[in-house]
Amino acid sequence: MTEPLDASGSDVERDVLSLMLRTNAELLVDRLKQGPAAGEGSVIAALAAATSLGAVLDDVVVALVRQARSEGDSWAAIGYALQVSRQAAFQRFGSRTGEATEMGGEISADAPKRGVQALRQFLDGEFEALRADFDQRMSEGCPVTLLDSVRSSLTGELGQVLEVGDPSVTSRSGYTVVDIPITYEKGQRKGRVALDPDARIAGFFVLMAEVP
Repeated sequence: MTEPLDASGSDVERDVLSLMLRTNAELLVDRLKQGPAAGEGSVIAALAAATSLGAVLDDVVVALVRQARSEGDSWAAIGYALQVSRQAAFQRFGSRTGEATEMGGEISADAPKRGVQALRQFLDGEFEALRADFDQRMSEGCPVTLLDSVRSSLTGELGQVLEVGDPSVTSRSGYTVVDIPITYEKGQRKGRVALDPDARIAGFFVLMAEVP
């Protein structure tokens, strides 16, 4: 099959998928039960049925993913059911469900809170708590000593933090980017927290306030 059937709302299409599943599965079960007693060509027929069944199952999974999305289920929930990451689920099925080929529109509702929490952990010197949410690359490249050095440098240059502003959230190439204004005694900065599709911290920066 070159085009998956959409079983999100059509009883006829559901019936077709069910019939194809049952027919191929029954043939396979019958051949396996016969074992060596199966007639000539039975094994070849079983192999053909197994191949067909695999294609049907792929159509079924796509149809179920479409239905899940139409019912409001998130890519994270779909990925969990398929035992893959949210990003992997989208990359496999996003284009087949008619959605954009680049994940960029789905932003977690708790992203602003996560971003502010990470920034405050940094500002308060709670580096181990901050690093607990780092992805592998950040964990390897951003040790406690580096975080402490950056924080001390900022404090020495700008004084104490007076205010942490309201976060703004954008989605860029599959990452959720949270920007938070920071007011120091002697100037403005901007905290930036990048969250990957699995909600891990993939980037953490303190930037000049005017950096886009």
